[in-house]
Amino acid sequence: MLKVMWTLAIGVAGAWVANLTGLPSPWLVGAMIGVLLAIWVKVPVSMPSRTTTFISLFMGVSIASSVEADFFVHLKDWSLSIGWMVMMLGVLLAMLFGFYRYRCHWSPSDALLCSIPGNLAVVLIFAAQANLSVKRIALVHSVRLFFLVSALPLLFPIVDRQVSASAVNDIPGWELLLVFMGAGFTGWGAVKLRVPAGMLVGAMLWSLVVKFVFGMEFHIPPEWFRVVLVILGTATAVRMADLDLGLLKGTLKGAFGGLALGLSVSGVFAFALYWGAGVPLLQALLAYMPGGIEVMVAIAFSTDVDPVFVATHQLIRVLLMCFALPLLFKAVGEGERD
Repeated sequence: MLKVMWTLAIGVAGAWVANLTGLPSPWLVGAMIGVLLAIWVKVPVSMPSRTTTFISLFMGVSIASSVEADFFVHLKDWSLSIGWMVMMLGVLLAMLFGFYRYRCHWSPSDALLCSIPGNLAVVLIFAAQANLSVKRIALVHSVRLFFLVSALPLLFPIVDRQVSASAVNDIPGWELLLVFMGAGFTGWGAVKLRVPAGMLVGAMLWSLVVKFVFGMEFHIPPEWFRVVLVILGTATAVRMADLDLGLLKGTLKGAFGGLALGLSVSGVFAFALYWGAGVPLLQALLAYMPGGIEVMVAIAFSTDVDPVFVATHQLIRVLLMCFALPLLFKAVGEGERD
């Protein structure tokens, strides 16, 4: 227990330093870097195997809480650009999977999870629950994330804005408790039914039903989310403890190749939306970028584009990948057994 507390303290310290220095996604990436540095200097680290179950429950509820009522109105208003984005995601997944599987010669499971656009936290949870090695997967997604959330803000500086906390403060604690209890039971049932990433998918489904069928509005306090990201970053780094130089070299080469391919596909589809539907080019690019949802929306707020358009498309991408990933993984797993 003492070793676990010490490991978490290292993760918190890494996240705190990353936040102070302005590192992209500091609470997740900073915790990973802090623990990896500790591993590098031979500090013993450990995290319980049940950590991912807790994180999966929280992430499922959190993703559902970010879906607002007008989300479904925008599905109709922007059906053309959303449909085009869905097509882009299909092309992007197919091309990245082919690149990682046949050019880099990675396993089908690794190739699939490395091909998912964005959703870093969800992908890491899924890999851990499927008992896969997260080393390669975490590296590939980290390279993509670092580029998206560090290079783009250099071109389009983000202006700080104040966000009201009233929406969070008005929520009774018992309502959140009920949401999490129901999500936990639903997730447990999904796990028993052998649904891939069952806790994540079950918790998300329950939370969406509670919000839109029973009309219970709930939001996750930002501080809670930061804590969970620190725990996830810490747990992921612990699983990367035995990373060898050969794997690092081969993975980085594939990661940069996949990044270039992903940006090219997203850029072509965004330009087609701009040319064919008259959507401003920057707005289309931000909406179609494969990851970094918070930064894409922040850039939209800081420039002359519609932030709701960007946020809606990015959220749809996140939701689609959350629901599609278990099905895709099952199909890939059956292909591996054949």
